[in-house]
Amino acid sequence: MFVSEVHAPVRRGSWAKTWVRIVRRANKLLEEWGAPLRVPEGTPPHALRHFFASALIKHGAAVKKVQRLLGRAKPSIMWDLYVHLREDDEGDAADSIDAVLA
Repeated sequence: MFVSEVHAPVRRGSWAKTWVRIVRRANKLLEEWGAPLRVPEGTPPHALRHFFASALIKHGAAVKKVQRLLGRAKPSIMWDLYVHLREDDEGDAADSIDAVLA
């Protein structure tokens, strides 16, 4: 549980306002640094979790590693959510077998 500055539970409404400020600050810093990326307005915090997992898997991270980083109980949960990111790897699999058998 998270608490506010006055040690009261953080309410959904106050968290939403805090999140909006975080996104604005992040986008301001990204702009200052010359980065082309921005957090789209209205992006919920959980979307960043999906972005993180998707980026790792799309760029070759093992599903088991991503599962551990996100604290999921089983890699099968990760695979069910993100298998579409690896479907275009079928040609790579065939190339790998060709290389092994050559």
